[in-house]
Amino acid sequence: MEARVVRPGDAHHISLYDVTFRYGVGSAESDGGLSMLEVTIPPKTLIKPHMHTLEDEYTLILAGTVGACLGDDTVEEIPAGSWLVKPRSIRHAMWNVSGEPARILEVVIPGGIERYFEQIAPVLMEHGPDWTRLYNDLAAQFGLAILDDWSNELQAKYDITL
Repeated sequence: MEARVVRPGDAHHISLYDVTFRYGVGSAESDGGLSMLEVTIPPKTLIKPHMHTLEDEYTLILAGTVGACLGDDTVEEIPAGSWLVKPRSIRHAMWNVSGEPARILEVVIPGGIERYFEQIAPVLMEHGPDWTRLYNDLAAQFGLAILDDWSNELQAKYDITL
């Protein structure tokens, strides 16, 4: 691992629909130790519910107010400055409850989740008969379980969209 400074213009940017990810420290910069991603969540937007089987995830809410489900616990309003702990194999979901974009910092240990985002971004722009298989195969490759049924429930309950 090398000491370095990653300036804002040198960070990587990925968009999954309207949710944006920016990172300058991923697995390549941390010898696989962690990934740090700044995520901007548009107003009233749900991050698709999921579960990691390979990583633990830690969140700092930088700006805005989010709601979250962590396992069976739901907290409907979590203000900026709050921290979340999302251990591997615990289902979780997060959404922006406000009319302004929310910004969060995700620290994922071990690193590498940014490769999933890089690979899923073009898949999300595709259509056709192979789309569902590609989507699910990529999630499985990265040890992710995508929880579509829970997604529908949360969207209806909190008036949010993907």
